[in-house]
This record gives sequence, structure tokens and C-alpha cells, in this order.
Amino acid sequence: HVLVPAFTCAACADAIVHAGGLPIPIDCDMDSYGISLDAVRRGLEDKDVVGVVLAPCYGVPARDGNEIISLCKERGLWVCEDACETYGAHMGLKDGGKVPVGTLATLTVVSVRSEKMIGVGEGGAILGNDSMLVARAKWWCSRAPSRGAGLWRVYEHDAVGQNFRLPEMLAAIGCASAEMLPTMIERKRRIHQWYAEAFANHPVLKDIRLQKEAPGDESVWWINAALLPEGMSGEEVGMRLMKDFPDIEIRPGFFPLNMMKIFKSKWSHPCPNSEVLYRRLVCLPSSHQLLHEDVDRICSALVAAIQTVGSTPVSSA
Repeated sequence: HVLVPAFTCAACADAIVHAGGLPIPIDCDMDSYGISLDAVRRGLEDKDVVGVVLAPCYGVPARDGNEIISLCKERGLWVCEDACETYGAHMGLKDGGKVPVGTLATLTVVSVRSEKMIGVGEGGAILGNDSMLVARAKWWCSRAPSRGAGLWRVYEHDAVGQNFRLPEMLAAIGCASAEMLPTMIERKRRIHQWYAEAFANHPVLKDIRLQKEAPGDESVWWINAALLPEGMSGEEVGMRLMKDFPDIEIRPGFFPLNMMKIFKSKWSHPCPNSEVLYRRLVCLPSSHQLLHEDVDRICSALVAAIQTVGSTPVSSA
């Protein structure tokens, strides 16, 4: 059994199933949207748990990430960090220092899908401090070939692997794109500040919440997720915004894994925070190419959508 965030991409749980395990979705905190320490502790009451997937959300380090990693080390459990949305961010340590997200986990994965912080089209990378594990992952991603068998037995395999190698051309593009990562992070942080200022200064938007980073953390704000006030539906506002402003690309929050039939089991946990986020979140455009006037227009469109939804009569059917 492996504990996974309920509020994340289903790929985290898919990988566990493909490896022969059972994903157990657990709840998140309402600040960073990462899995909470309390949820992990409850999940570890299941003595069959062997590891935890930590998936910082939308570019913000998990609020309880340090404590969760420490707890797992105490229990002898591995931690796989899905840093696909958050690489480039830093977590603050108790001693006042900082470490890049992903450096404390047993293994870490990052994505280079086109919309991520470094985008090449499709693919990713595996990082880790254990050279044996990294080598084994590379071997398995190369279809697990037999080692030391000689060139004439090149089609012999020691295990059932996968062909997950990143093409060298895409890797070259990624290396070049990585040079722009500091600039990308700087722009993402500036865009987040523009959203925060716009929300604070508009009466319709002032009750909308953005994620909160823990003291000492440094987020990259990959996406700016707007948590609408209680009683307001993210789906209704989002669908109205897409209909009235089709050139503004938005997306919903993650559909909670605990609500998907494919991941339900007798070990499932209630995840009320994750369900709240799905019901009330609207993820706003956050491309590093946005200008201040673009953010102003997006916020004006969000205001119009909220007002339209609020003035629409409710059917009494």
C-alpha cells in the first residue's frame, strides 16, 4: 500500500497500480494543497503501507513536507516526490536553511511536458541521491536489458521493463530550456504578485484565496489557483468564463482520487479538503509570457463571470 495525495494528477496513483501496489488517497491541507501531516499519520495506521508519494501542488512546496519526510525516515518508509509542478521551488528548513524541492526524497520525478517549468513536449526525468536506485530506474526505463550478456544477446531481457527513454533531441531542447529556468521563475513570481494585488484591490475578488506558502518556503507559482468563496461553484464560474471569454484558457482543480471508482478500496480515507478544492477552484492562466495588462483582463473576466453566475436565477425544477 502506498499513500498518495487525493488532490493531484491521477498519474501518481496509476504508477503505483502499474508497479503492483495499491494507492491509498489521503487528504491535503488547505494552505499549500499538499498532503497534510495529520492525513499521513492516519494513513500509517495501515501497517501494509510501504511508502508515500509527496506531490507539491501548483508550484508551492507542501506545507508539511519536511515533517512528512522525517516521519517516513523514522518509520523506514520510502518517499517518492512528484515535483512535476514545483521544481525550482525551495523548502525552508528548521535551521533556517533552504533546499530545492525534491532533494530530500528517496526518488524524485519531474515533468518536461510542454506546459511545465521546462517544457520539451512530453517526458520527464528521475532524480535521486541513491545512485543504485537511479541506475535501476534507468535500466527499467530502457526495457530492462540483460547486462553482461554480450552484443549478440541484445534482445534478451532480465525483467519486464518499459520503453520510457527520453529522445535525445528532446533532451537537448530541455538542456537549452533549463538555462531559462531562473528567468521563468522570476516571471512566474511576478505574475503571482499581480494576481494577489488585483484580488486584494477589487471588491468582487477580495474574498478569493490563493495558495499560501509556509514561512521560509520559496514557491514558483506554476499555476495561480483561485479558491472561490464558500457557496460559489468553480464549475459554474469557470464554464461561464470559458463561454464568454473563449480566448482565456482556464482549467478546473484536480478531481479527487478518493472519488474515483478505480482507486476506491476498503482502506480509503475521507478527503473533505480535496473535495472542497475541486468544487471551488478555478485555475487561471499563468504563462510566463503574460503581461500585467493580461492579468488585469483575466481578472476583469473573472469578475464578469462571477457577477453573471450570481445574477442567474436558480431553477426550481
